[in-house]
Amino acid sequence: MKIIFNDATEINVQQVTEHEGYLCVKTIGNTPEQLKVLFMDETKTAHMTVQERGKSLNVYEGYTKFYRTEEYTGKIYGVTMYKPETLPGVQIELQQAAIAVAQIQAQSLTDDQALTVKAIYPQWENVIGRTVDQGFKFLYDNVLYKTIQPDGLLIQEQYVPGEGTESLYAVINETNAGTLEDPIPYSGNMALENGKYYSQGGVVYLCNRDTEIPVYQDLDDLVNLYVIIAE
Repeated sequence: MKIIFNDATEINVQQVTEHEGYLCVKTIGNTPEQLKVLFMDETKTAHMTVQERGKSLNVYEGYTKFYRTEEYTGKIYGVTMYKPETLPGVQIELQQAAIAVAQIQAQSLTDDQALTVKAIYPQWENVIGRTVDQGFKFLYDNVLYKTIQPDGLLIQEQYVPGEGTESLYAVINETNAGTLEDPIPYSGNMALENGKYYSQGGVVYLCNRDTEIPVYQDLDDLVNLYVIIAE
């Protein structure tokens, strides 16, 4: 069995196997150094034909990126080749880019939507030093938060979520459904959402008007402004 390269160069091979995204070639009689010279030539590897007894078995196109050589028992040497778009480093870059795009798009989700995909949001420690807009969502200690200050808030290391920073960050509640049967406990520093139920001091309230920004007053003081007592 042999491989005939794009420029008609040929070598004997023991096995050629195509996997998802890469090609593995095993040879006898070629040193790793010789294989590197052959397979690092992208002109040669652009088109490779595998033949046995004069009959073409397979044609491989586009495996032009040399990845590594490997040594097997019996002085058999192998070469791993990738297509440019499937090279491991390229795949990692593509995955990182996809995550970055998803994180940007996720900032426009509602709080309820965000809770269903909270793993996509960046960790707080990874956004330290960034200046963000109001409503920017992030994770800290597996809890989803959002910023409540006006646009232009600088995330600073000394202001840790949940440690006296209630004026900077608000927890996005995921424990309670906000229904009459499962109201959200209210303790101040929360933006109230129209149609959701909140509880404080043993009383359940229905929000009938979005506050849009966090409020600090007791719910009893917000009756007929943003809430009504649930019946």
